[in-house]
Amino acid sequence: MREDIAQSGLSPEGTWYDLRGGGSPEVPVVMIHGVGLDHTMWEPQMPALEEAFCVLRYDMLGHGRSEVRPVKDITTFVRQLEDLLSYLGITQMHLVGLSMGGVISQAFAGGAPSRLKTLVLMNTVYRRTEEELTGMRHRLQLTREEGLAPIAQAAMDRWFDAPFKEQFPDRVEVIRRKLLANNLKAYTDAYAALVEADVIVQDALKQVRCPALVLAGENDPGSTPAIARRMADDLEHAELAILPGLHHLASWEAPETVNSILSGFLKANH
Repeated sequence: MREDIAQSGLSPEGTWYDLRGGGSPEVPVVMIHGVGLDHTMWEPQMPALEEAFCVLRYDMLGHGRSEVRPVKDITTFVRQLEDLLSYLGITQMHLVGLSMGGVISQAFAGGAPSRLKTLVLMNTVYRRTEEELTGMRHRLQLTREEGLAPIAQAAMDRWFDAPFKEQFPDRVEVIRRKLLANNLKAYTDAYAALVEADVIVQDALKQVRCPALVLAGENDPGSTPAIARRMADDLEHAELAILPGLHHLASWEAPETVNSILSGFLKANH
């Protein structure tokens, strides 16, 4: 008889985590959220995953219920992941990251590719050009000068189109409130780490040998299909999915579509 795992709490290093599901805890699906959000961002994916897999979600430092800690650069968040995996005794995993979570996943994968069963990169960035970085640098400066309200509104406009906002106002409001609830310094420190991450990550994906899945929204203005193709080109065994009509938070915007692709990929490579 299957025994589901349900465990959550604060690690000794100050990371809030949630580990649950019916699969093997020895090779869980580890999911890393985007900047300004928290582990609950993945709620729409849980029904599709937790029956077959043990799923580990956690809050990045300075986000959700995790502690606020000084941020040096993207390696601060990679170290957080390494410490949490060590605390939970996890050596092998399916690693899933969205947006900043995808960049953390890239940096981790480049340093420890043998620990990955699979790698899933969703709506994220890699080896950005100066032109691609311009918008992010502007948003970081705007947040430092004017606080979270302008960036939260800008995110709603970039992440969700008008028909979605009209059809699912509650979903939009959940994300907007999460962004507004952030500690301003913790958010800007994390966002700065994301902006400057490429100098550390470099071409880390060339080290990855496991099966990989790259997803991008067709209409994502920041984590573009062109960037997704760049990631797929550097991965040895990559599947690429460009999702028609979707934007940056595709997992929230069209969970059925994303869940079908994600769960199919994980089950095929479990």
